[in-house]
Amino acid sequence: MPTTTAQSRPSDIGGPVRQLMLRLHFYVGLLIGPFLLIAAVSGFFYALAPTIEKVVYNDQLAAASTAQNVPLSRQITTARTVHPDLPVSRIVPGSDGSTTRVLFTDGALPSESHSRVVFVDPSDGAIRGDTVQYGSGQALPLRTWLSGVHRSLHLGDAGRLYSELAASWLAPLALAGVYLWWGRTRRAGTSALRSTVVRSTTGLTGRARRRSRHDVLGTWALLGMLVLSATGLTWSAHAGQRVSDLRAALGWTTPSLSAQPPVTSRTGSPSDQAADGHEGHGSHTGAHGTGTGTSTSTDTDWTPDGARVALAGAHATGLTEPVELTPPAGDGGPWLVQEVRRSWTPGPDAVSIDAATGTAVQSIPFSSYPAAARLADWGIRLHMGFLFGLANQLLLAAVAAAIVVVTIRGYALWWTRRPTRYRGLARPPVRGAARELLRRRPLATLIGAIAVVTLGWAVPLLGISLAAFLVLDALLGLAARRARG
Repeated sequence: MPTTTAQSRPSDIGGPVRQLMLRLHFYVGLLIGPFLLIAAVSGFFYALAPTIEKVVYNDQLAAASTAQNVPLSRQITTARTVHPDLPVSRIVPGSDGSTTRVLFTDGALPSESHSRVVFVDPSDGAIRGDTVQYGSGQALPLRTWLSGVHRSLHLGDAGRLYSELAASWLAPLALAGVYLWWGRTRRAGTSALRSTVVRSTTGLTGRARRRSRHDVLGTWALLGMLVLSATGLTWSAHAGQRVSDLRAALGWTTPSLSAQPPVTSRTGSPSDQAADGHEGHGSHTGAHGTGTGTSTSTDTDWTPDGARVALAGAHATGLTEPVELTPPAGDGGPWLVQEVRRSWTPGPDAVSIDAATGTAVQSIPFSSYPAAARLADWGIRLHMGFLFGLANQLLLAAVAAAIVVVTIRGYALWWTRRPTRYRGLARPPVRGAARELLRRRPLATLIGAIAVVTLGWAVPLLGISLAAFLVLDALLGLAARRARG
């Protein structure tokens, strides 16, 4: 029988690729798993937070009736009596049985994204509450706290590294797992493949049964994992900055309203002004969204009745409530009005209204946003549980729960694979897959390596941690060779 040499080996690369995916899935699952668990558990509660918030703060959010008996100007005047020394930054008029929110700038709060908020009942003019609101998502203290846990564990910028690391590896880990599942099941035939997609393989016991359940749940949750990874990275400190730089370079930023006074034409009517092309990050912009402009007002620049004029002008242009009103930045400046992000709508339209005439100075419909900006808005609302209302929140919670279960099952599989002589240590898949790929398909391997390096640059924490995994693997391999020698 002829001896098979290295030159006569088959050129099929399925085996080495599978071994490489096994090794990647092993190291990432083992070392990144704790971060995924924390992000998923906190994300589960964060996903449900909008609905929980409505229950916890119902006394402040709900008006006594749907009637609009008290003029908006009087509601603003009433709210000012609670914080007479603070300037009003924004107003969200109550509608459909909700209270009016009057927000105040307060330098004593942790950041510009935080505002004092007073709730006034439009039906009777009573003050329903006084608390702190965070971000353009209008988060009240409970949701703000849950957001802080999910995003940074309340550890500041250093804590944000944990969530970015989890988001960076969630998609590669899930894709590698599905690749391994596909390779194992496709050899069993079409009917077996169909059955394993719907449910775990019957008749299995022990580790095989746990792996089947791990595979099926991970496959069902794949799309949700990919969406959470992509949308989470857009808010991260490092990968998110890469996305922002790319959008700015390509002109894909979110347009914002100008806070400058309207330019009056010869006929005496205000002329339209172009958007300044910069994403709003002013004092009224939260961590999870964009604002309507860069307006900074003082209460001497406007009168409460101007809010009524601005609201009527916004209605005339087609905006629908709830809307957020930002007072003029200076004498003669326009009111900035933007629809509040809400469920089952394409996105927020925005206009600026001349305080003197009530006519529109500038209009930015959501349909005019660049495609990337529209996708960013949808991703924000989807990740926050706003895009499809309660259904959105329940789906996010289900994906988060699936990540928890899949991760725990992954650790259970790891535990059963460990060598008994190395209690607590795992036995990684066979080494040498990358060298075999390079030998069989050098050009394809080189292209793949360039793609991985590019991805590592775009998602820095993924690149840094991948380099750390390679160093760790090399050291373990060196130690194993020395132990054998």
